[in-house]
Amino acid sequence: MNKSYIRPLFWQHGEPEAVLKEEIHQMFQNGIDSFIVESRPHPDYLSYGWWRDMDIIIAEAKRLGMKVWIFDDSAFPSGYGAGKLKSLYPEAGKKYVREAHIDAIGPLDGSSFRIRDWLNQDEKIIRVTAARRKGNYEDLEDGSLMDITSLEEDGILYWDVPEGAWRIFLFILTGNGGEEWTKDYVNPIDRDCVDRFIQIIYEEHYQRYKEEFGTVIQGFFSDELRFGNAASYHMHPGDWTEYGGTAPAVFPWSRRLPELLEEECGEDIGKLLPYLWCGESGHAKDVRFAYQDQVSRLFGTEFIGRIGEWCRAHKVKLIGHVVEDNGAHARLGYGCGHFFRAMEGMDASGLDVVYQIWPEYTQGRHLTPFGYLDSYFYYWGLPKMASSLAHLDPKKKGITVCEIFGAYGWQEGLKLMKWLTDHVCVRGINRLIPHAFSPKEKDEDCPPHFYARGENPQWDYFHVWSDYANRLCTLLSEGQHIADVAVLYHAEAEWGGEYEPFETAVKALAEAQIDCDVVPADYLTQDRASVRDGKLTINEESYGVLIIPYAQALPETTVRELLRLAEDGLTVLIMRDYPERIYFKPDSRLLTKLRGQENIYIRTYEALPEYFRKGETAVKIEGNFPYLSVMKRKTSAGTLYFFVNESKYKTVRTTFSVGETEKLLWYDAMENRLFRSCLPEKDGTKGEAGQAQRELILEPYQSLFAFCGQTEEKAGLLAGELFGVQEIYEDPAVLPEPCSETETLAGAFRIYIQNVPEGGRTQLGLSSLCNLAVPGLLPEYSGKICYETDFSIDMQEDEGKKKYYLDLGNVYETAEVFVNGSRAGIRICPPYRLDVTGLIHAGKNQLTVTVANTLAKERGNNVFDRAMPQEPTGLLGPVRIIKA
Repeated sequence: MNKSYIRPLFWQHGEPEAVLKEEIHQMFQNGIDSFIVESRPHPDYLSYGWWRDMDIIIAEAKRLGMKVWIFDDSAFPSGYGAGKLKSLYPEAGKKYVREAHIDAIGPLDGSSFRIRDWLNQDEKIIRVTAARRKGNYEDLEDGSLMDITSLEEDGILYWDVPEGAWRIFLFILTGNGGEEWTKDYVNPIDRDCVDRFIQIIYEEHYQRYKEEFGTVIQGFFSDELRFGNAASYHMHPGDWTEYGGTAPAVFPWSRRLPELLEEECGEDIGKLLPYLWCGESGHAKDVRFAYQDQVSRLFGTEFIGRIGEWCRAHKVKLIGHVVEDNGAHARLGYGCGHFFRAMEGMDASGLDVVYQIWPEYTQGRHLTPFGYLDSYFYYWGLPKMASSLAHLDPKKKGITVCEIFGAYGWQEGLKLMKWLTDHVCVRGINRLIPHAFSPKEKDEDCPPHFYARGENPQWDYFHVWSDYANRLCTLLSEGQHIADVAVLYHAEAEWGGEYEPFETAVKALAEAQIDCDVVPADYLTQDRASVRDGKLTINEESYGVLIIPYAQALPETTVRELLRLAEDGLTVLIMRDYPERIYFKPDSRLLTKLRGQENIYIRTYEALPEYFRKGETAVKIEGNFPYLSVMKRKTSAGTLYFFVNESKYKTVRTTFSVGETEKLLWYDAMENRLFRSCLPEKDGTKGEAGQAQRELILEPYQSLFAFCGQTEEKAGLLAGELFGVQEIYEDPAVLPEPCSETETLAGAFRIYIQNVPEGGRTQLGLSSLCNLAVPGLLPEYSGKICYETDFSIDMQEDEGKKKYYLDLGNVYETAEVFVNGSRAGIRICPPYRLDVTGLIHAGKNQLTVTVANTLAKERGNNVFDRAMPQEPTGLLGPVRIIKA
């Protein structure tokens, strides 16, 4: 087996040894050389049954030469410590600060307040602050805040209330509140607490398998890490009620946090805490920015960073992902505060695609079993954000892992898997974690399951997808990613004012085939970023332009770095308008300097495509194709372009110009085939400025690589070394239309369903092609359908040089084709067209097509399948012979 880039989740429930081994063998025989052992949900985790199963799994993997990764908890999200954290180390659990308040109107001398009665069990007051209210409402007078904690004695506050409307804030340290699901989890911003979690999970596995660490055992997978101080994607200090918050807001807390906040804000913590809940002034927003700035750094260093350090010290790696959903990556609640800071400690960047990304859902919101999803973020932002970190952080070595395919329901077959693979890979993902292999019989948990104990109708064709995915990831791990633009990550802007998310810029660029990376402000510092020949250089990446999505407020350090980079010659485009504020600098002269700085310009999104078309971009496309995605890499064989048509319905038919004028070779990763041209008569013509102009035709679901800038020999050698390609063809294996002659097969079909597990087959009383998933036919049938027909071809002697293609038309959804008893090929997605030259002959021919649908018809009674439309079943045609 060549190196595999597929690393699926392998769920554990305590199945027998034979079942575990069978599942491992099925993975191994279908292009997978490593997997992640997930206790989902093992009934005996960290006890006898778990270690028994781990012994079996590790021994079998070792025998087959496979690698093992270990899911780092008994359930998701990571941080629960298998329930042992609460019982063994209750002090290591989450800590929050909550707020209670008493309103009073003065003057009122000699007053007292029973603040101890606001405390629940195991809670304590850490600060008492008084603030004058503006107009008796929620806003506060900034200069009025005073720390009056010292006036408390035996749980009673003795304070003479001054004239006016006042609010007495009680700030209470608590372990209660937040997200119910994660209430017993580790405190993610306290390293001593995290060390207890490491001791329970990581150390326990190391003590048992230390000899396998760094060999068979490659590392740990950490899942959906988050703050969990609220059950919300939209949790920010100050505005939590705007998103439907009804429970009292609590905010993450640790011993180090007060000192860090006072250092950043220059004020006593007692005068800062009220702004986490109320206040509308600029200073209130400054404090909220500072709070999220500090807790997001702690989340990265004390939690994920701490675990990553332990892993590397024990010769293994840490991979996984946080919760990014609906923009939570820059927030509290389900989020981690700041994606790039949180993921810094991992050895690869990572993301999760679970039901969120669908063909054609490119903007707005759509309803799913997980609620309304922000299509703008998922489609345009999520994969690009994750792959950007892999490009920027040297420790990641360009690697981004993607947990993918989970919870789409049984309706997700190989066709959608192929589309999703293209979608994330063209955005820079190069390691796939399919969700999931489950050895449990008829498992109802978050389908699909790929093998499904042999009951998945499409399992026989899984290897087609895995071979394709491995080829993609191989090429996308070669060489160096090349992008024209850097887009500033927006987290700091979101924390204290109006803002635009980074995906707004990414979408505008991507629809014009302009690639970019998302860059956080932390990477714009002098020790990480410089300008060389007018380009921003970070790690090994270079960008000609830095785009700043609109931000009402930015940190002072960020503005200073923007000025430095512009002074050094970098072009900086600020979208819509300049910032209005700098945090903690209400009258800063830096904003005036920013407005007058050379190389800094205001632009609109509508003007971006034309702006870049006039410059030196990676690829210039003729026409408007917002559904065409492009990625560029430098490899040992020359410049590599990856083109993907993401439309389900529309064909891309265009020309493109590239800077190289040497030879061009196409590579079809699905067919594992090199060829010289799509349409030879157009190939090699000259575009503007001496650029090479090439014809590009991609039908729905199609993707192609293009090697250019070097000789054919180098591309051929690379393809031969990586994939065993021995020949360069003149034309692609699947010829795009239009073609000269077509003939529709009008004869009757013999249609059978395969009887599984009984064997044999049953003929249906049909002779024409139609959707079988209708009343009176097979609306709830999942399995394989066999179609047979006879047809005649009139081949004249002068047609010996013609090629013949079989086009099946519409198929739902995999098709295995035999012509005259010889295999013509397998198709798992459109276009369902095969080269049958040499298989058909003059006179009578026989065609056999076996179609497999998904298990959605049989097992669609789940929350995932019911939420999306299901496709038809069978071969719908029209079936044609194309002569070219």
